[in-house]
Amino acid sequence: MEKYYLKNMLLGFVAVSLLSCAGKRTEVGDFHVIPLPQEVDENPGSPPFIISSSTTICYPEGNEKMERTAHFLASYIKEVSGTNVNVATSAGKDRILLELDSTITNKEGYELAVTPEQVILKGATEAGVFYGIQTIHKALPLTKGSAAAALPSGTVRDYPRFGYRGFMVDVCRHFFPVDYVKEIIDMLALHNINYFHWHLSDDQGWRIEIKKYPRLTEIGSYRKETIVSPGAKEYDGIPVSGYYTQEEAEEIVRYAADRFITVIPEIDMPGHMLAALASYPELGCTGGPYEIPGRFGVFDNVLCGGNERTLQFAKDVLEEIMDIFPSEYIHIGGDECPKVKWRACPKCQAKIRELGLRATHEHTSENQLQAYFMGEVEKTINARGRKMLGWDEILEGNPTKTSIVMAWTGVKGGVKAAQLQHQTIVCPISHLYFSNPGYNRLKGVTSIARVYNFEPVFDVLNDDEKKNIMGTQGCIWTEWTKDSVKMEWQMMPRISALSELQWTEPEKKNLDNFLGRLRHQLDLYTLKGYHYKQDIEDVVIDLNPTGQDGHASVSMVTFDNAEIRYTLDGTEPDASSHLYEGPFEIGSDAVIRAVAVRNGKKSGIAEEKPQYNLATMRPVELHSLPEERFTYKGGSLLVDGLFGDDNYRSGRYIGIYGQDLDITVDLQEEREISSVFVNTYLVPGDYIFGLAGLEVYASCSEETPQRIASKAIPVLEKGTKNNIPRKEEISFNRTKARYVRIVGKITPQLPSWHPGAGAKTFLFVDEIGIN
Repeated sequence: MEKYYLKNMLLGFVAVSLLSCAGKRTEVGDFHVIPLPQEVDENPGSPPFIISSSTTICYPEGNEKMERTAHFLASYIKEVSGTNVNVATSAGKDRILLELDSTITNKEGYELAVTPEQVILKGATEAGVFYGIQTIHKALPLTKGSAAAALPSGTVRDYPRFGYRGFMVDVCRHFFPVDYVKEIIDMLALHNINYFHWHLSDDQGWRIEIKKYPRLTEIGSYRKETIVSPGAKEYDGIPVSGYYTQEEAEEIVRYAADRFITVIPEIDMPGHMLAALASYPELGCTGGPYEIPGRFGVFDNVLCGGNERTLQFAKDVLEEIMDIFPSEYIHIGGDECPKVKWRACPKCQAKIRELGLRATHEHTSENQLQAYFMGEVEKTINARGRKMLGWDEILEGNPTKTSIVMAWTGVKGGVKAAQLQHQTIVCPISHLYFSNPGYNRLKGVTSIARVYNFEPVFDVLNDDEKKNIMGTQGCIWTEWTKDSVKMEWQMMPRISALSELQWTEPEKKNLDNFLGRLRHQLDLYTLKGYHYKQDIEDVVIDLNPTGQDGHASVSMVTFDNAEIRYTLDGTEPDASSHLYEGPFEIGSDAVIRAVAVRNGKKSGIAEEKPQYNLATMRPVELHSLPEERFTYKGGSLLVDGLFGDDNYRSGRYIGIYGQDLDITVDLQEEREISSVFVNTYLVPGDYIFGLAGLEVYASCSEETPQRIASKAIPVLEKGTKNNIPRKEEISFNRTKARYVRIVGKITPQLPSWHPGAGAKTFLFVDEIGIN
């Protein structure tokens, strides 16, 4: 396991306690906050600046934005320290002075200077000052009135890496009221995020009032029920409804603007429009009737691409949207728009002929029709001095170079967009979709590391192409997010990793260091009443081969170096259980359970159950080349005694694409063997198939091993369910061997019944065994 944790550094946010002349205890904070400022220079030899009831926050007279920011800072100080401070346009000593300074080159940059007498915060703009007060906010110790809070003497010079730092929330699948949307905006402000992408329309619900088309909310904002779980046929019978009036949306825009956050509205078109089609059936290719679905996915019924009335509808809606939202960017979706109905629609085909569109190797004529549709919509947006944003599927139709691409489908989408000279916002489902059912099941530090270590300016781009990466964005889709607790579990603490990805220059980032600062951020979440995912508090257990006699080295860590207690017999650990003091060895089956203990409170129980066979923890040579994103520990992962879970992205499986599994195990001595197994995971919907055959080779020396067994395995049949573990086993006559080579034949291509028929397949393996 990658070593995530600090051993010889200051762990977490530590407030230094001092005793003043009057005998009152003072706690001094730390400017190494999240996101980490670009430059921090503390002066430990100088006394701190102590916050007291006589402290005054000063702002320039007549500047309403700075006055508002001063009051924000006063409220933050009250919240964390319990101290009421003053806000005014002038003061003597004991002041926090907010100023503008045009010599600061980055428009969102700021400089902070702290002495015992005063704090001077200068920003290039009011936005820069606002980010400076966020740093003060997070630098203060959480005394809550138990002691005086102080800022350390020193300087901070800071600015963001990216100008676009976004977060998206979908309110279509499940609706969230105005007050909670405001709370989300406060969460974004805490993390220096400056764009709130608001997904307002989708198949399952239309959430924004459009006065010219009232049925969009009268009909389109209501669905009668929702499926109970992914892939289920049962529905919950619970109606989902709700929408924002234009006045409420404008209220949200103002609330966000006060916090220097721009709200980007999204009206997804021409796909994901069933709520609109149910409201106005004449906008579709067939005329309906249409129903708002209670299930999720991609639907064939979309806006009619050849109907001038439909195009006018799109323009009319966007005109009202632009009246509400002053954002420079207007998002029009453009993703997941099947062309099944367009291919059969007389109006769409007539429009294709009228425009003279011809299929090419890169683009079908229907994809080009979508590009035409989006281009006409973009003209309406551009005419108002705005810019069009779309998901990366718009690249399928060769859009105009002025279209900004939000790359969600993967790294390849972001690379392609930047190479085609589109301004690009990077938000791949694999790393920055916080609600994704697969990746969202990653736990604790692993989940955070996936976000933190992602690099959005891809190495494959040249220097000019890298300039097209304008920023990154996290996303939450609410198919399975019905309430605020689930929303916050999905956001936190990964949004802290996102904020550092967006703000801090990459050469200053370090996961160990970040985790050392995370404790204070979690405590701040608790103070504010936010619900973060508690598995970050759990112990991480890691097993690695020692290289000798099949023994494993067991290590245990927590992100904050908490006390760890453990058992090896499956019993629940408590304060009297073994104290973890360093790695130890095991050489047989065990049930390892561990808890972290903080202030007498136990974390959740972490558990690993290594199951031994002759191959377990032995040296291996993996001759196959796994996909880079599914390599993890490499070949040793297949002999660690740990079986996979229900998530092939979790790090428990190696993923191989278009090639056989080929691995040699060194048993380190001659042993008698009679069977081999390979554990796989089947997800046919994701092109993940099982083995088509199994071969075993053996030798007693390093000479070429001889085949001793083989068998063919039938290809999966139509109707095979997703997410099924499968163990393939082969037995043979007892044979002496030291080196055992196992070849698992991959399914050569997807069968004719599969939608991707003829394509290569993936093979996911979590464990091999020799008995």
